[in-house]
Amino acid sequence: MPLTSKLFRDDVALQKCLVSDAGHVTPGAQGVHVSKIQAALVTLGAGVIAPEEIEGMLYGQTTARTVLAFKGPPRNILGPGQTRPDDIVGKKTIAALDDELVAFENRPPPAVVSLFVSLTHEGSPHDHSTCPRDASGHLVDHIATPINPGLGRKVNIGGEGETQYQGFEDFVTDPGVIGGPPRPLTDTIPRDTATDIALRSAPITPRGENEIRRIAASGARLTIATNSHTLPKMEQIVQRLGGVVIERISLPDTSVPDGLGYQILVVVLPVKF
Repeated sequence: MPLTSKLFRDDVALQKCLVSDAGHVTPGAQGVHVSKIQAALVTLGAGVIAPEEIEGMLYGQTTARTVLAFKGPPRNILGPGQTRPDDIVGKKTIAALDDELVAFENRPPPAVVSLFVSLTHEGSPHDHSTCPRDASGHLVDHIATPINPGLGRKVNIGGEGETQYQGFEDFVTDPGVIGGPPRPLTDTIPRDTATDIALRSAPITPRGENEIRRIAASGARLTIATNSHTLPKMEQIVQRLGGVVIERISLPDTSVPDGLGYQILVVVLPVKF
């Protein structure tokens, strides 16, 4: 039976890993298939992988250590003749990862209440007919976006209209962004004026980090919706920004293509004097 999780099913290299010894993924490997294995390991709580290995899609030392932890107790994934697990992703390991990803994708939503984040596709009560449509012609959804924002300027970095009903304006922090509707650069925003800043499934580049620091008003609220794979990098950025995380939410969402759902951080940025 082939791999069926959303994260793995369309990857030729990982499907080969399931059926062929020659397809085993070993330390030193590099590529998109390694990145997907890393995403699965982190999502399933097997360990922490160094950001530089994640960014480089490299099967390095911390990836190998996390594979070893996943294959250890209580799973005890062993090859023929083995008495202890190794740090290679072979047939049994990729199958186990896939099975657990499928269970993760189908987990029930948590009984969570938030005053800061929409936990539904509908968002806060509003007239949906006024919402813009996405590239597929569907009305934008509002899951994992801010609710109850402040009274100042509200900025959605990489947004495509999903927070428009809350008074957010869509911007990008870097020139040359591919995909999505045309959006102005944050360079046009005066410093220290944004009381609410949001990102959903958008990266924070080095320039973006500097722009967030520049435009944020004193004590601004920053809402980041990412996945478990990129969460460690986002947490590092929050730390560099001097932010304090006031809420964390793990939110399943089967509409997300990779099946990983959302990991949401609600952050209060530093007071500026």
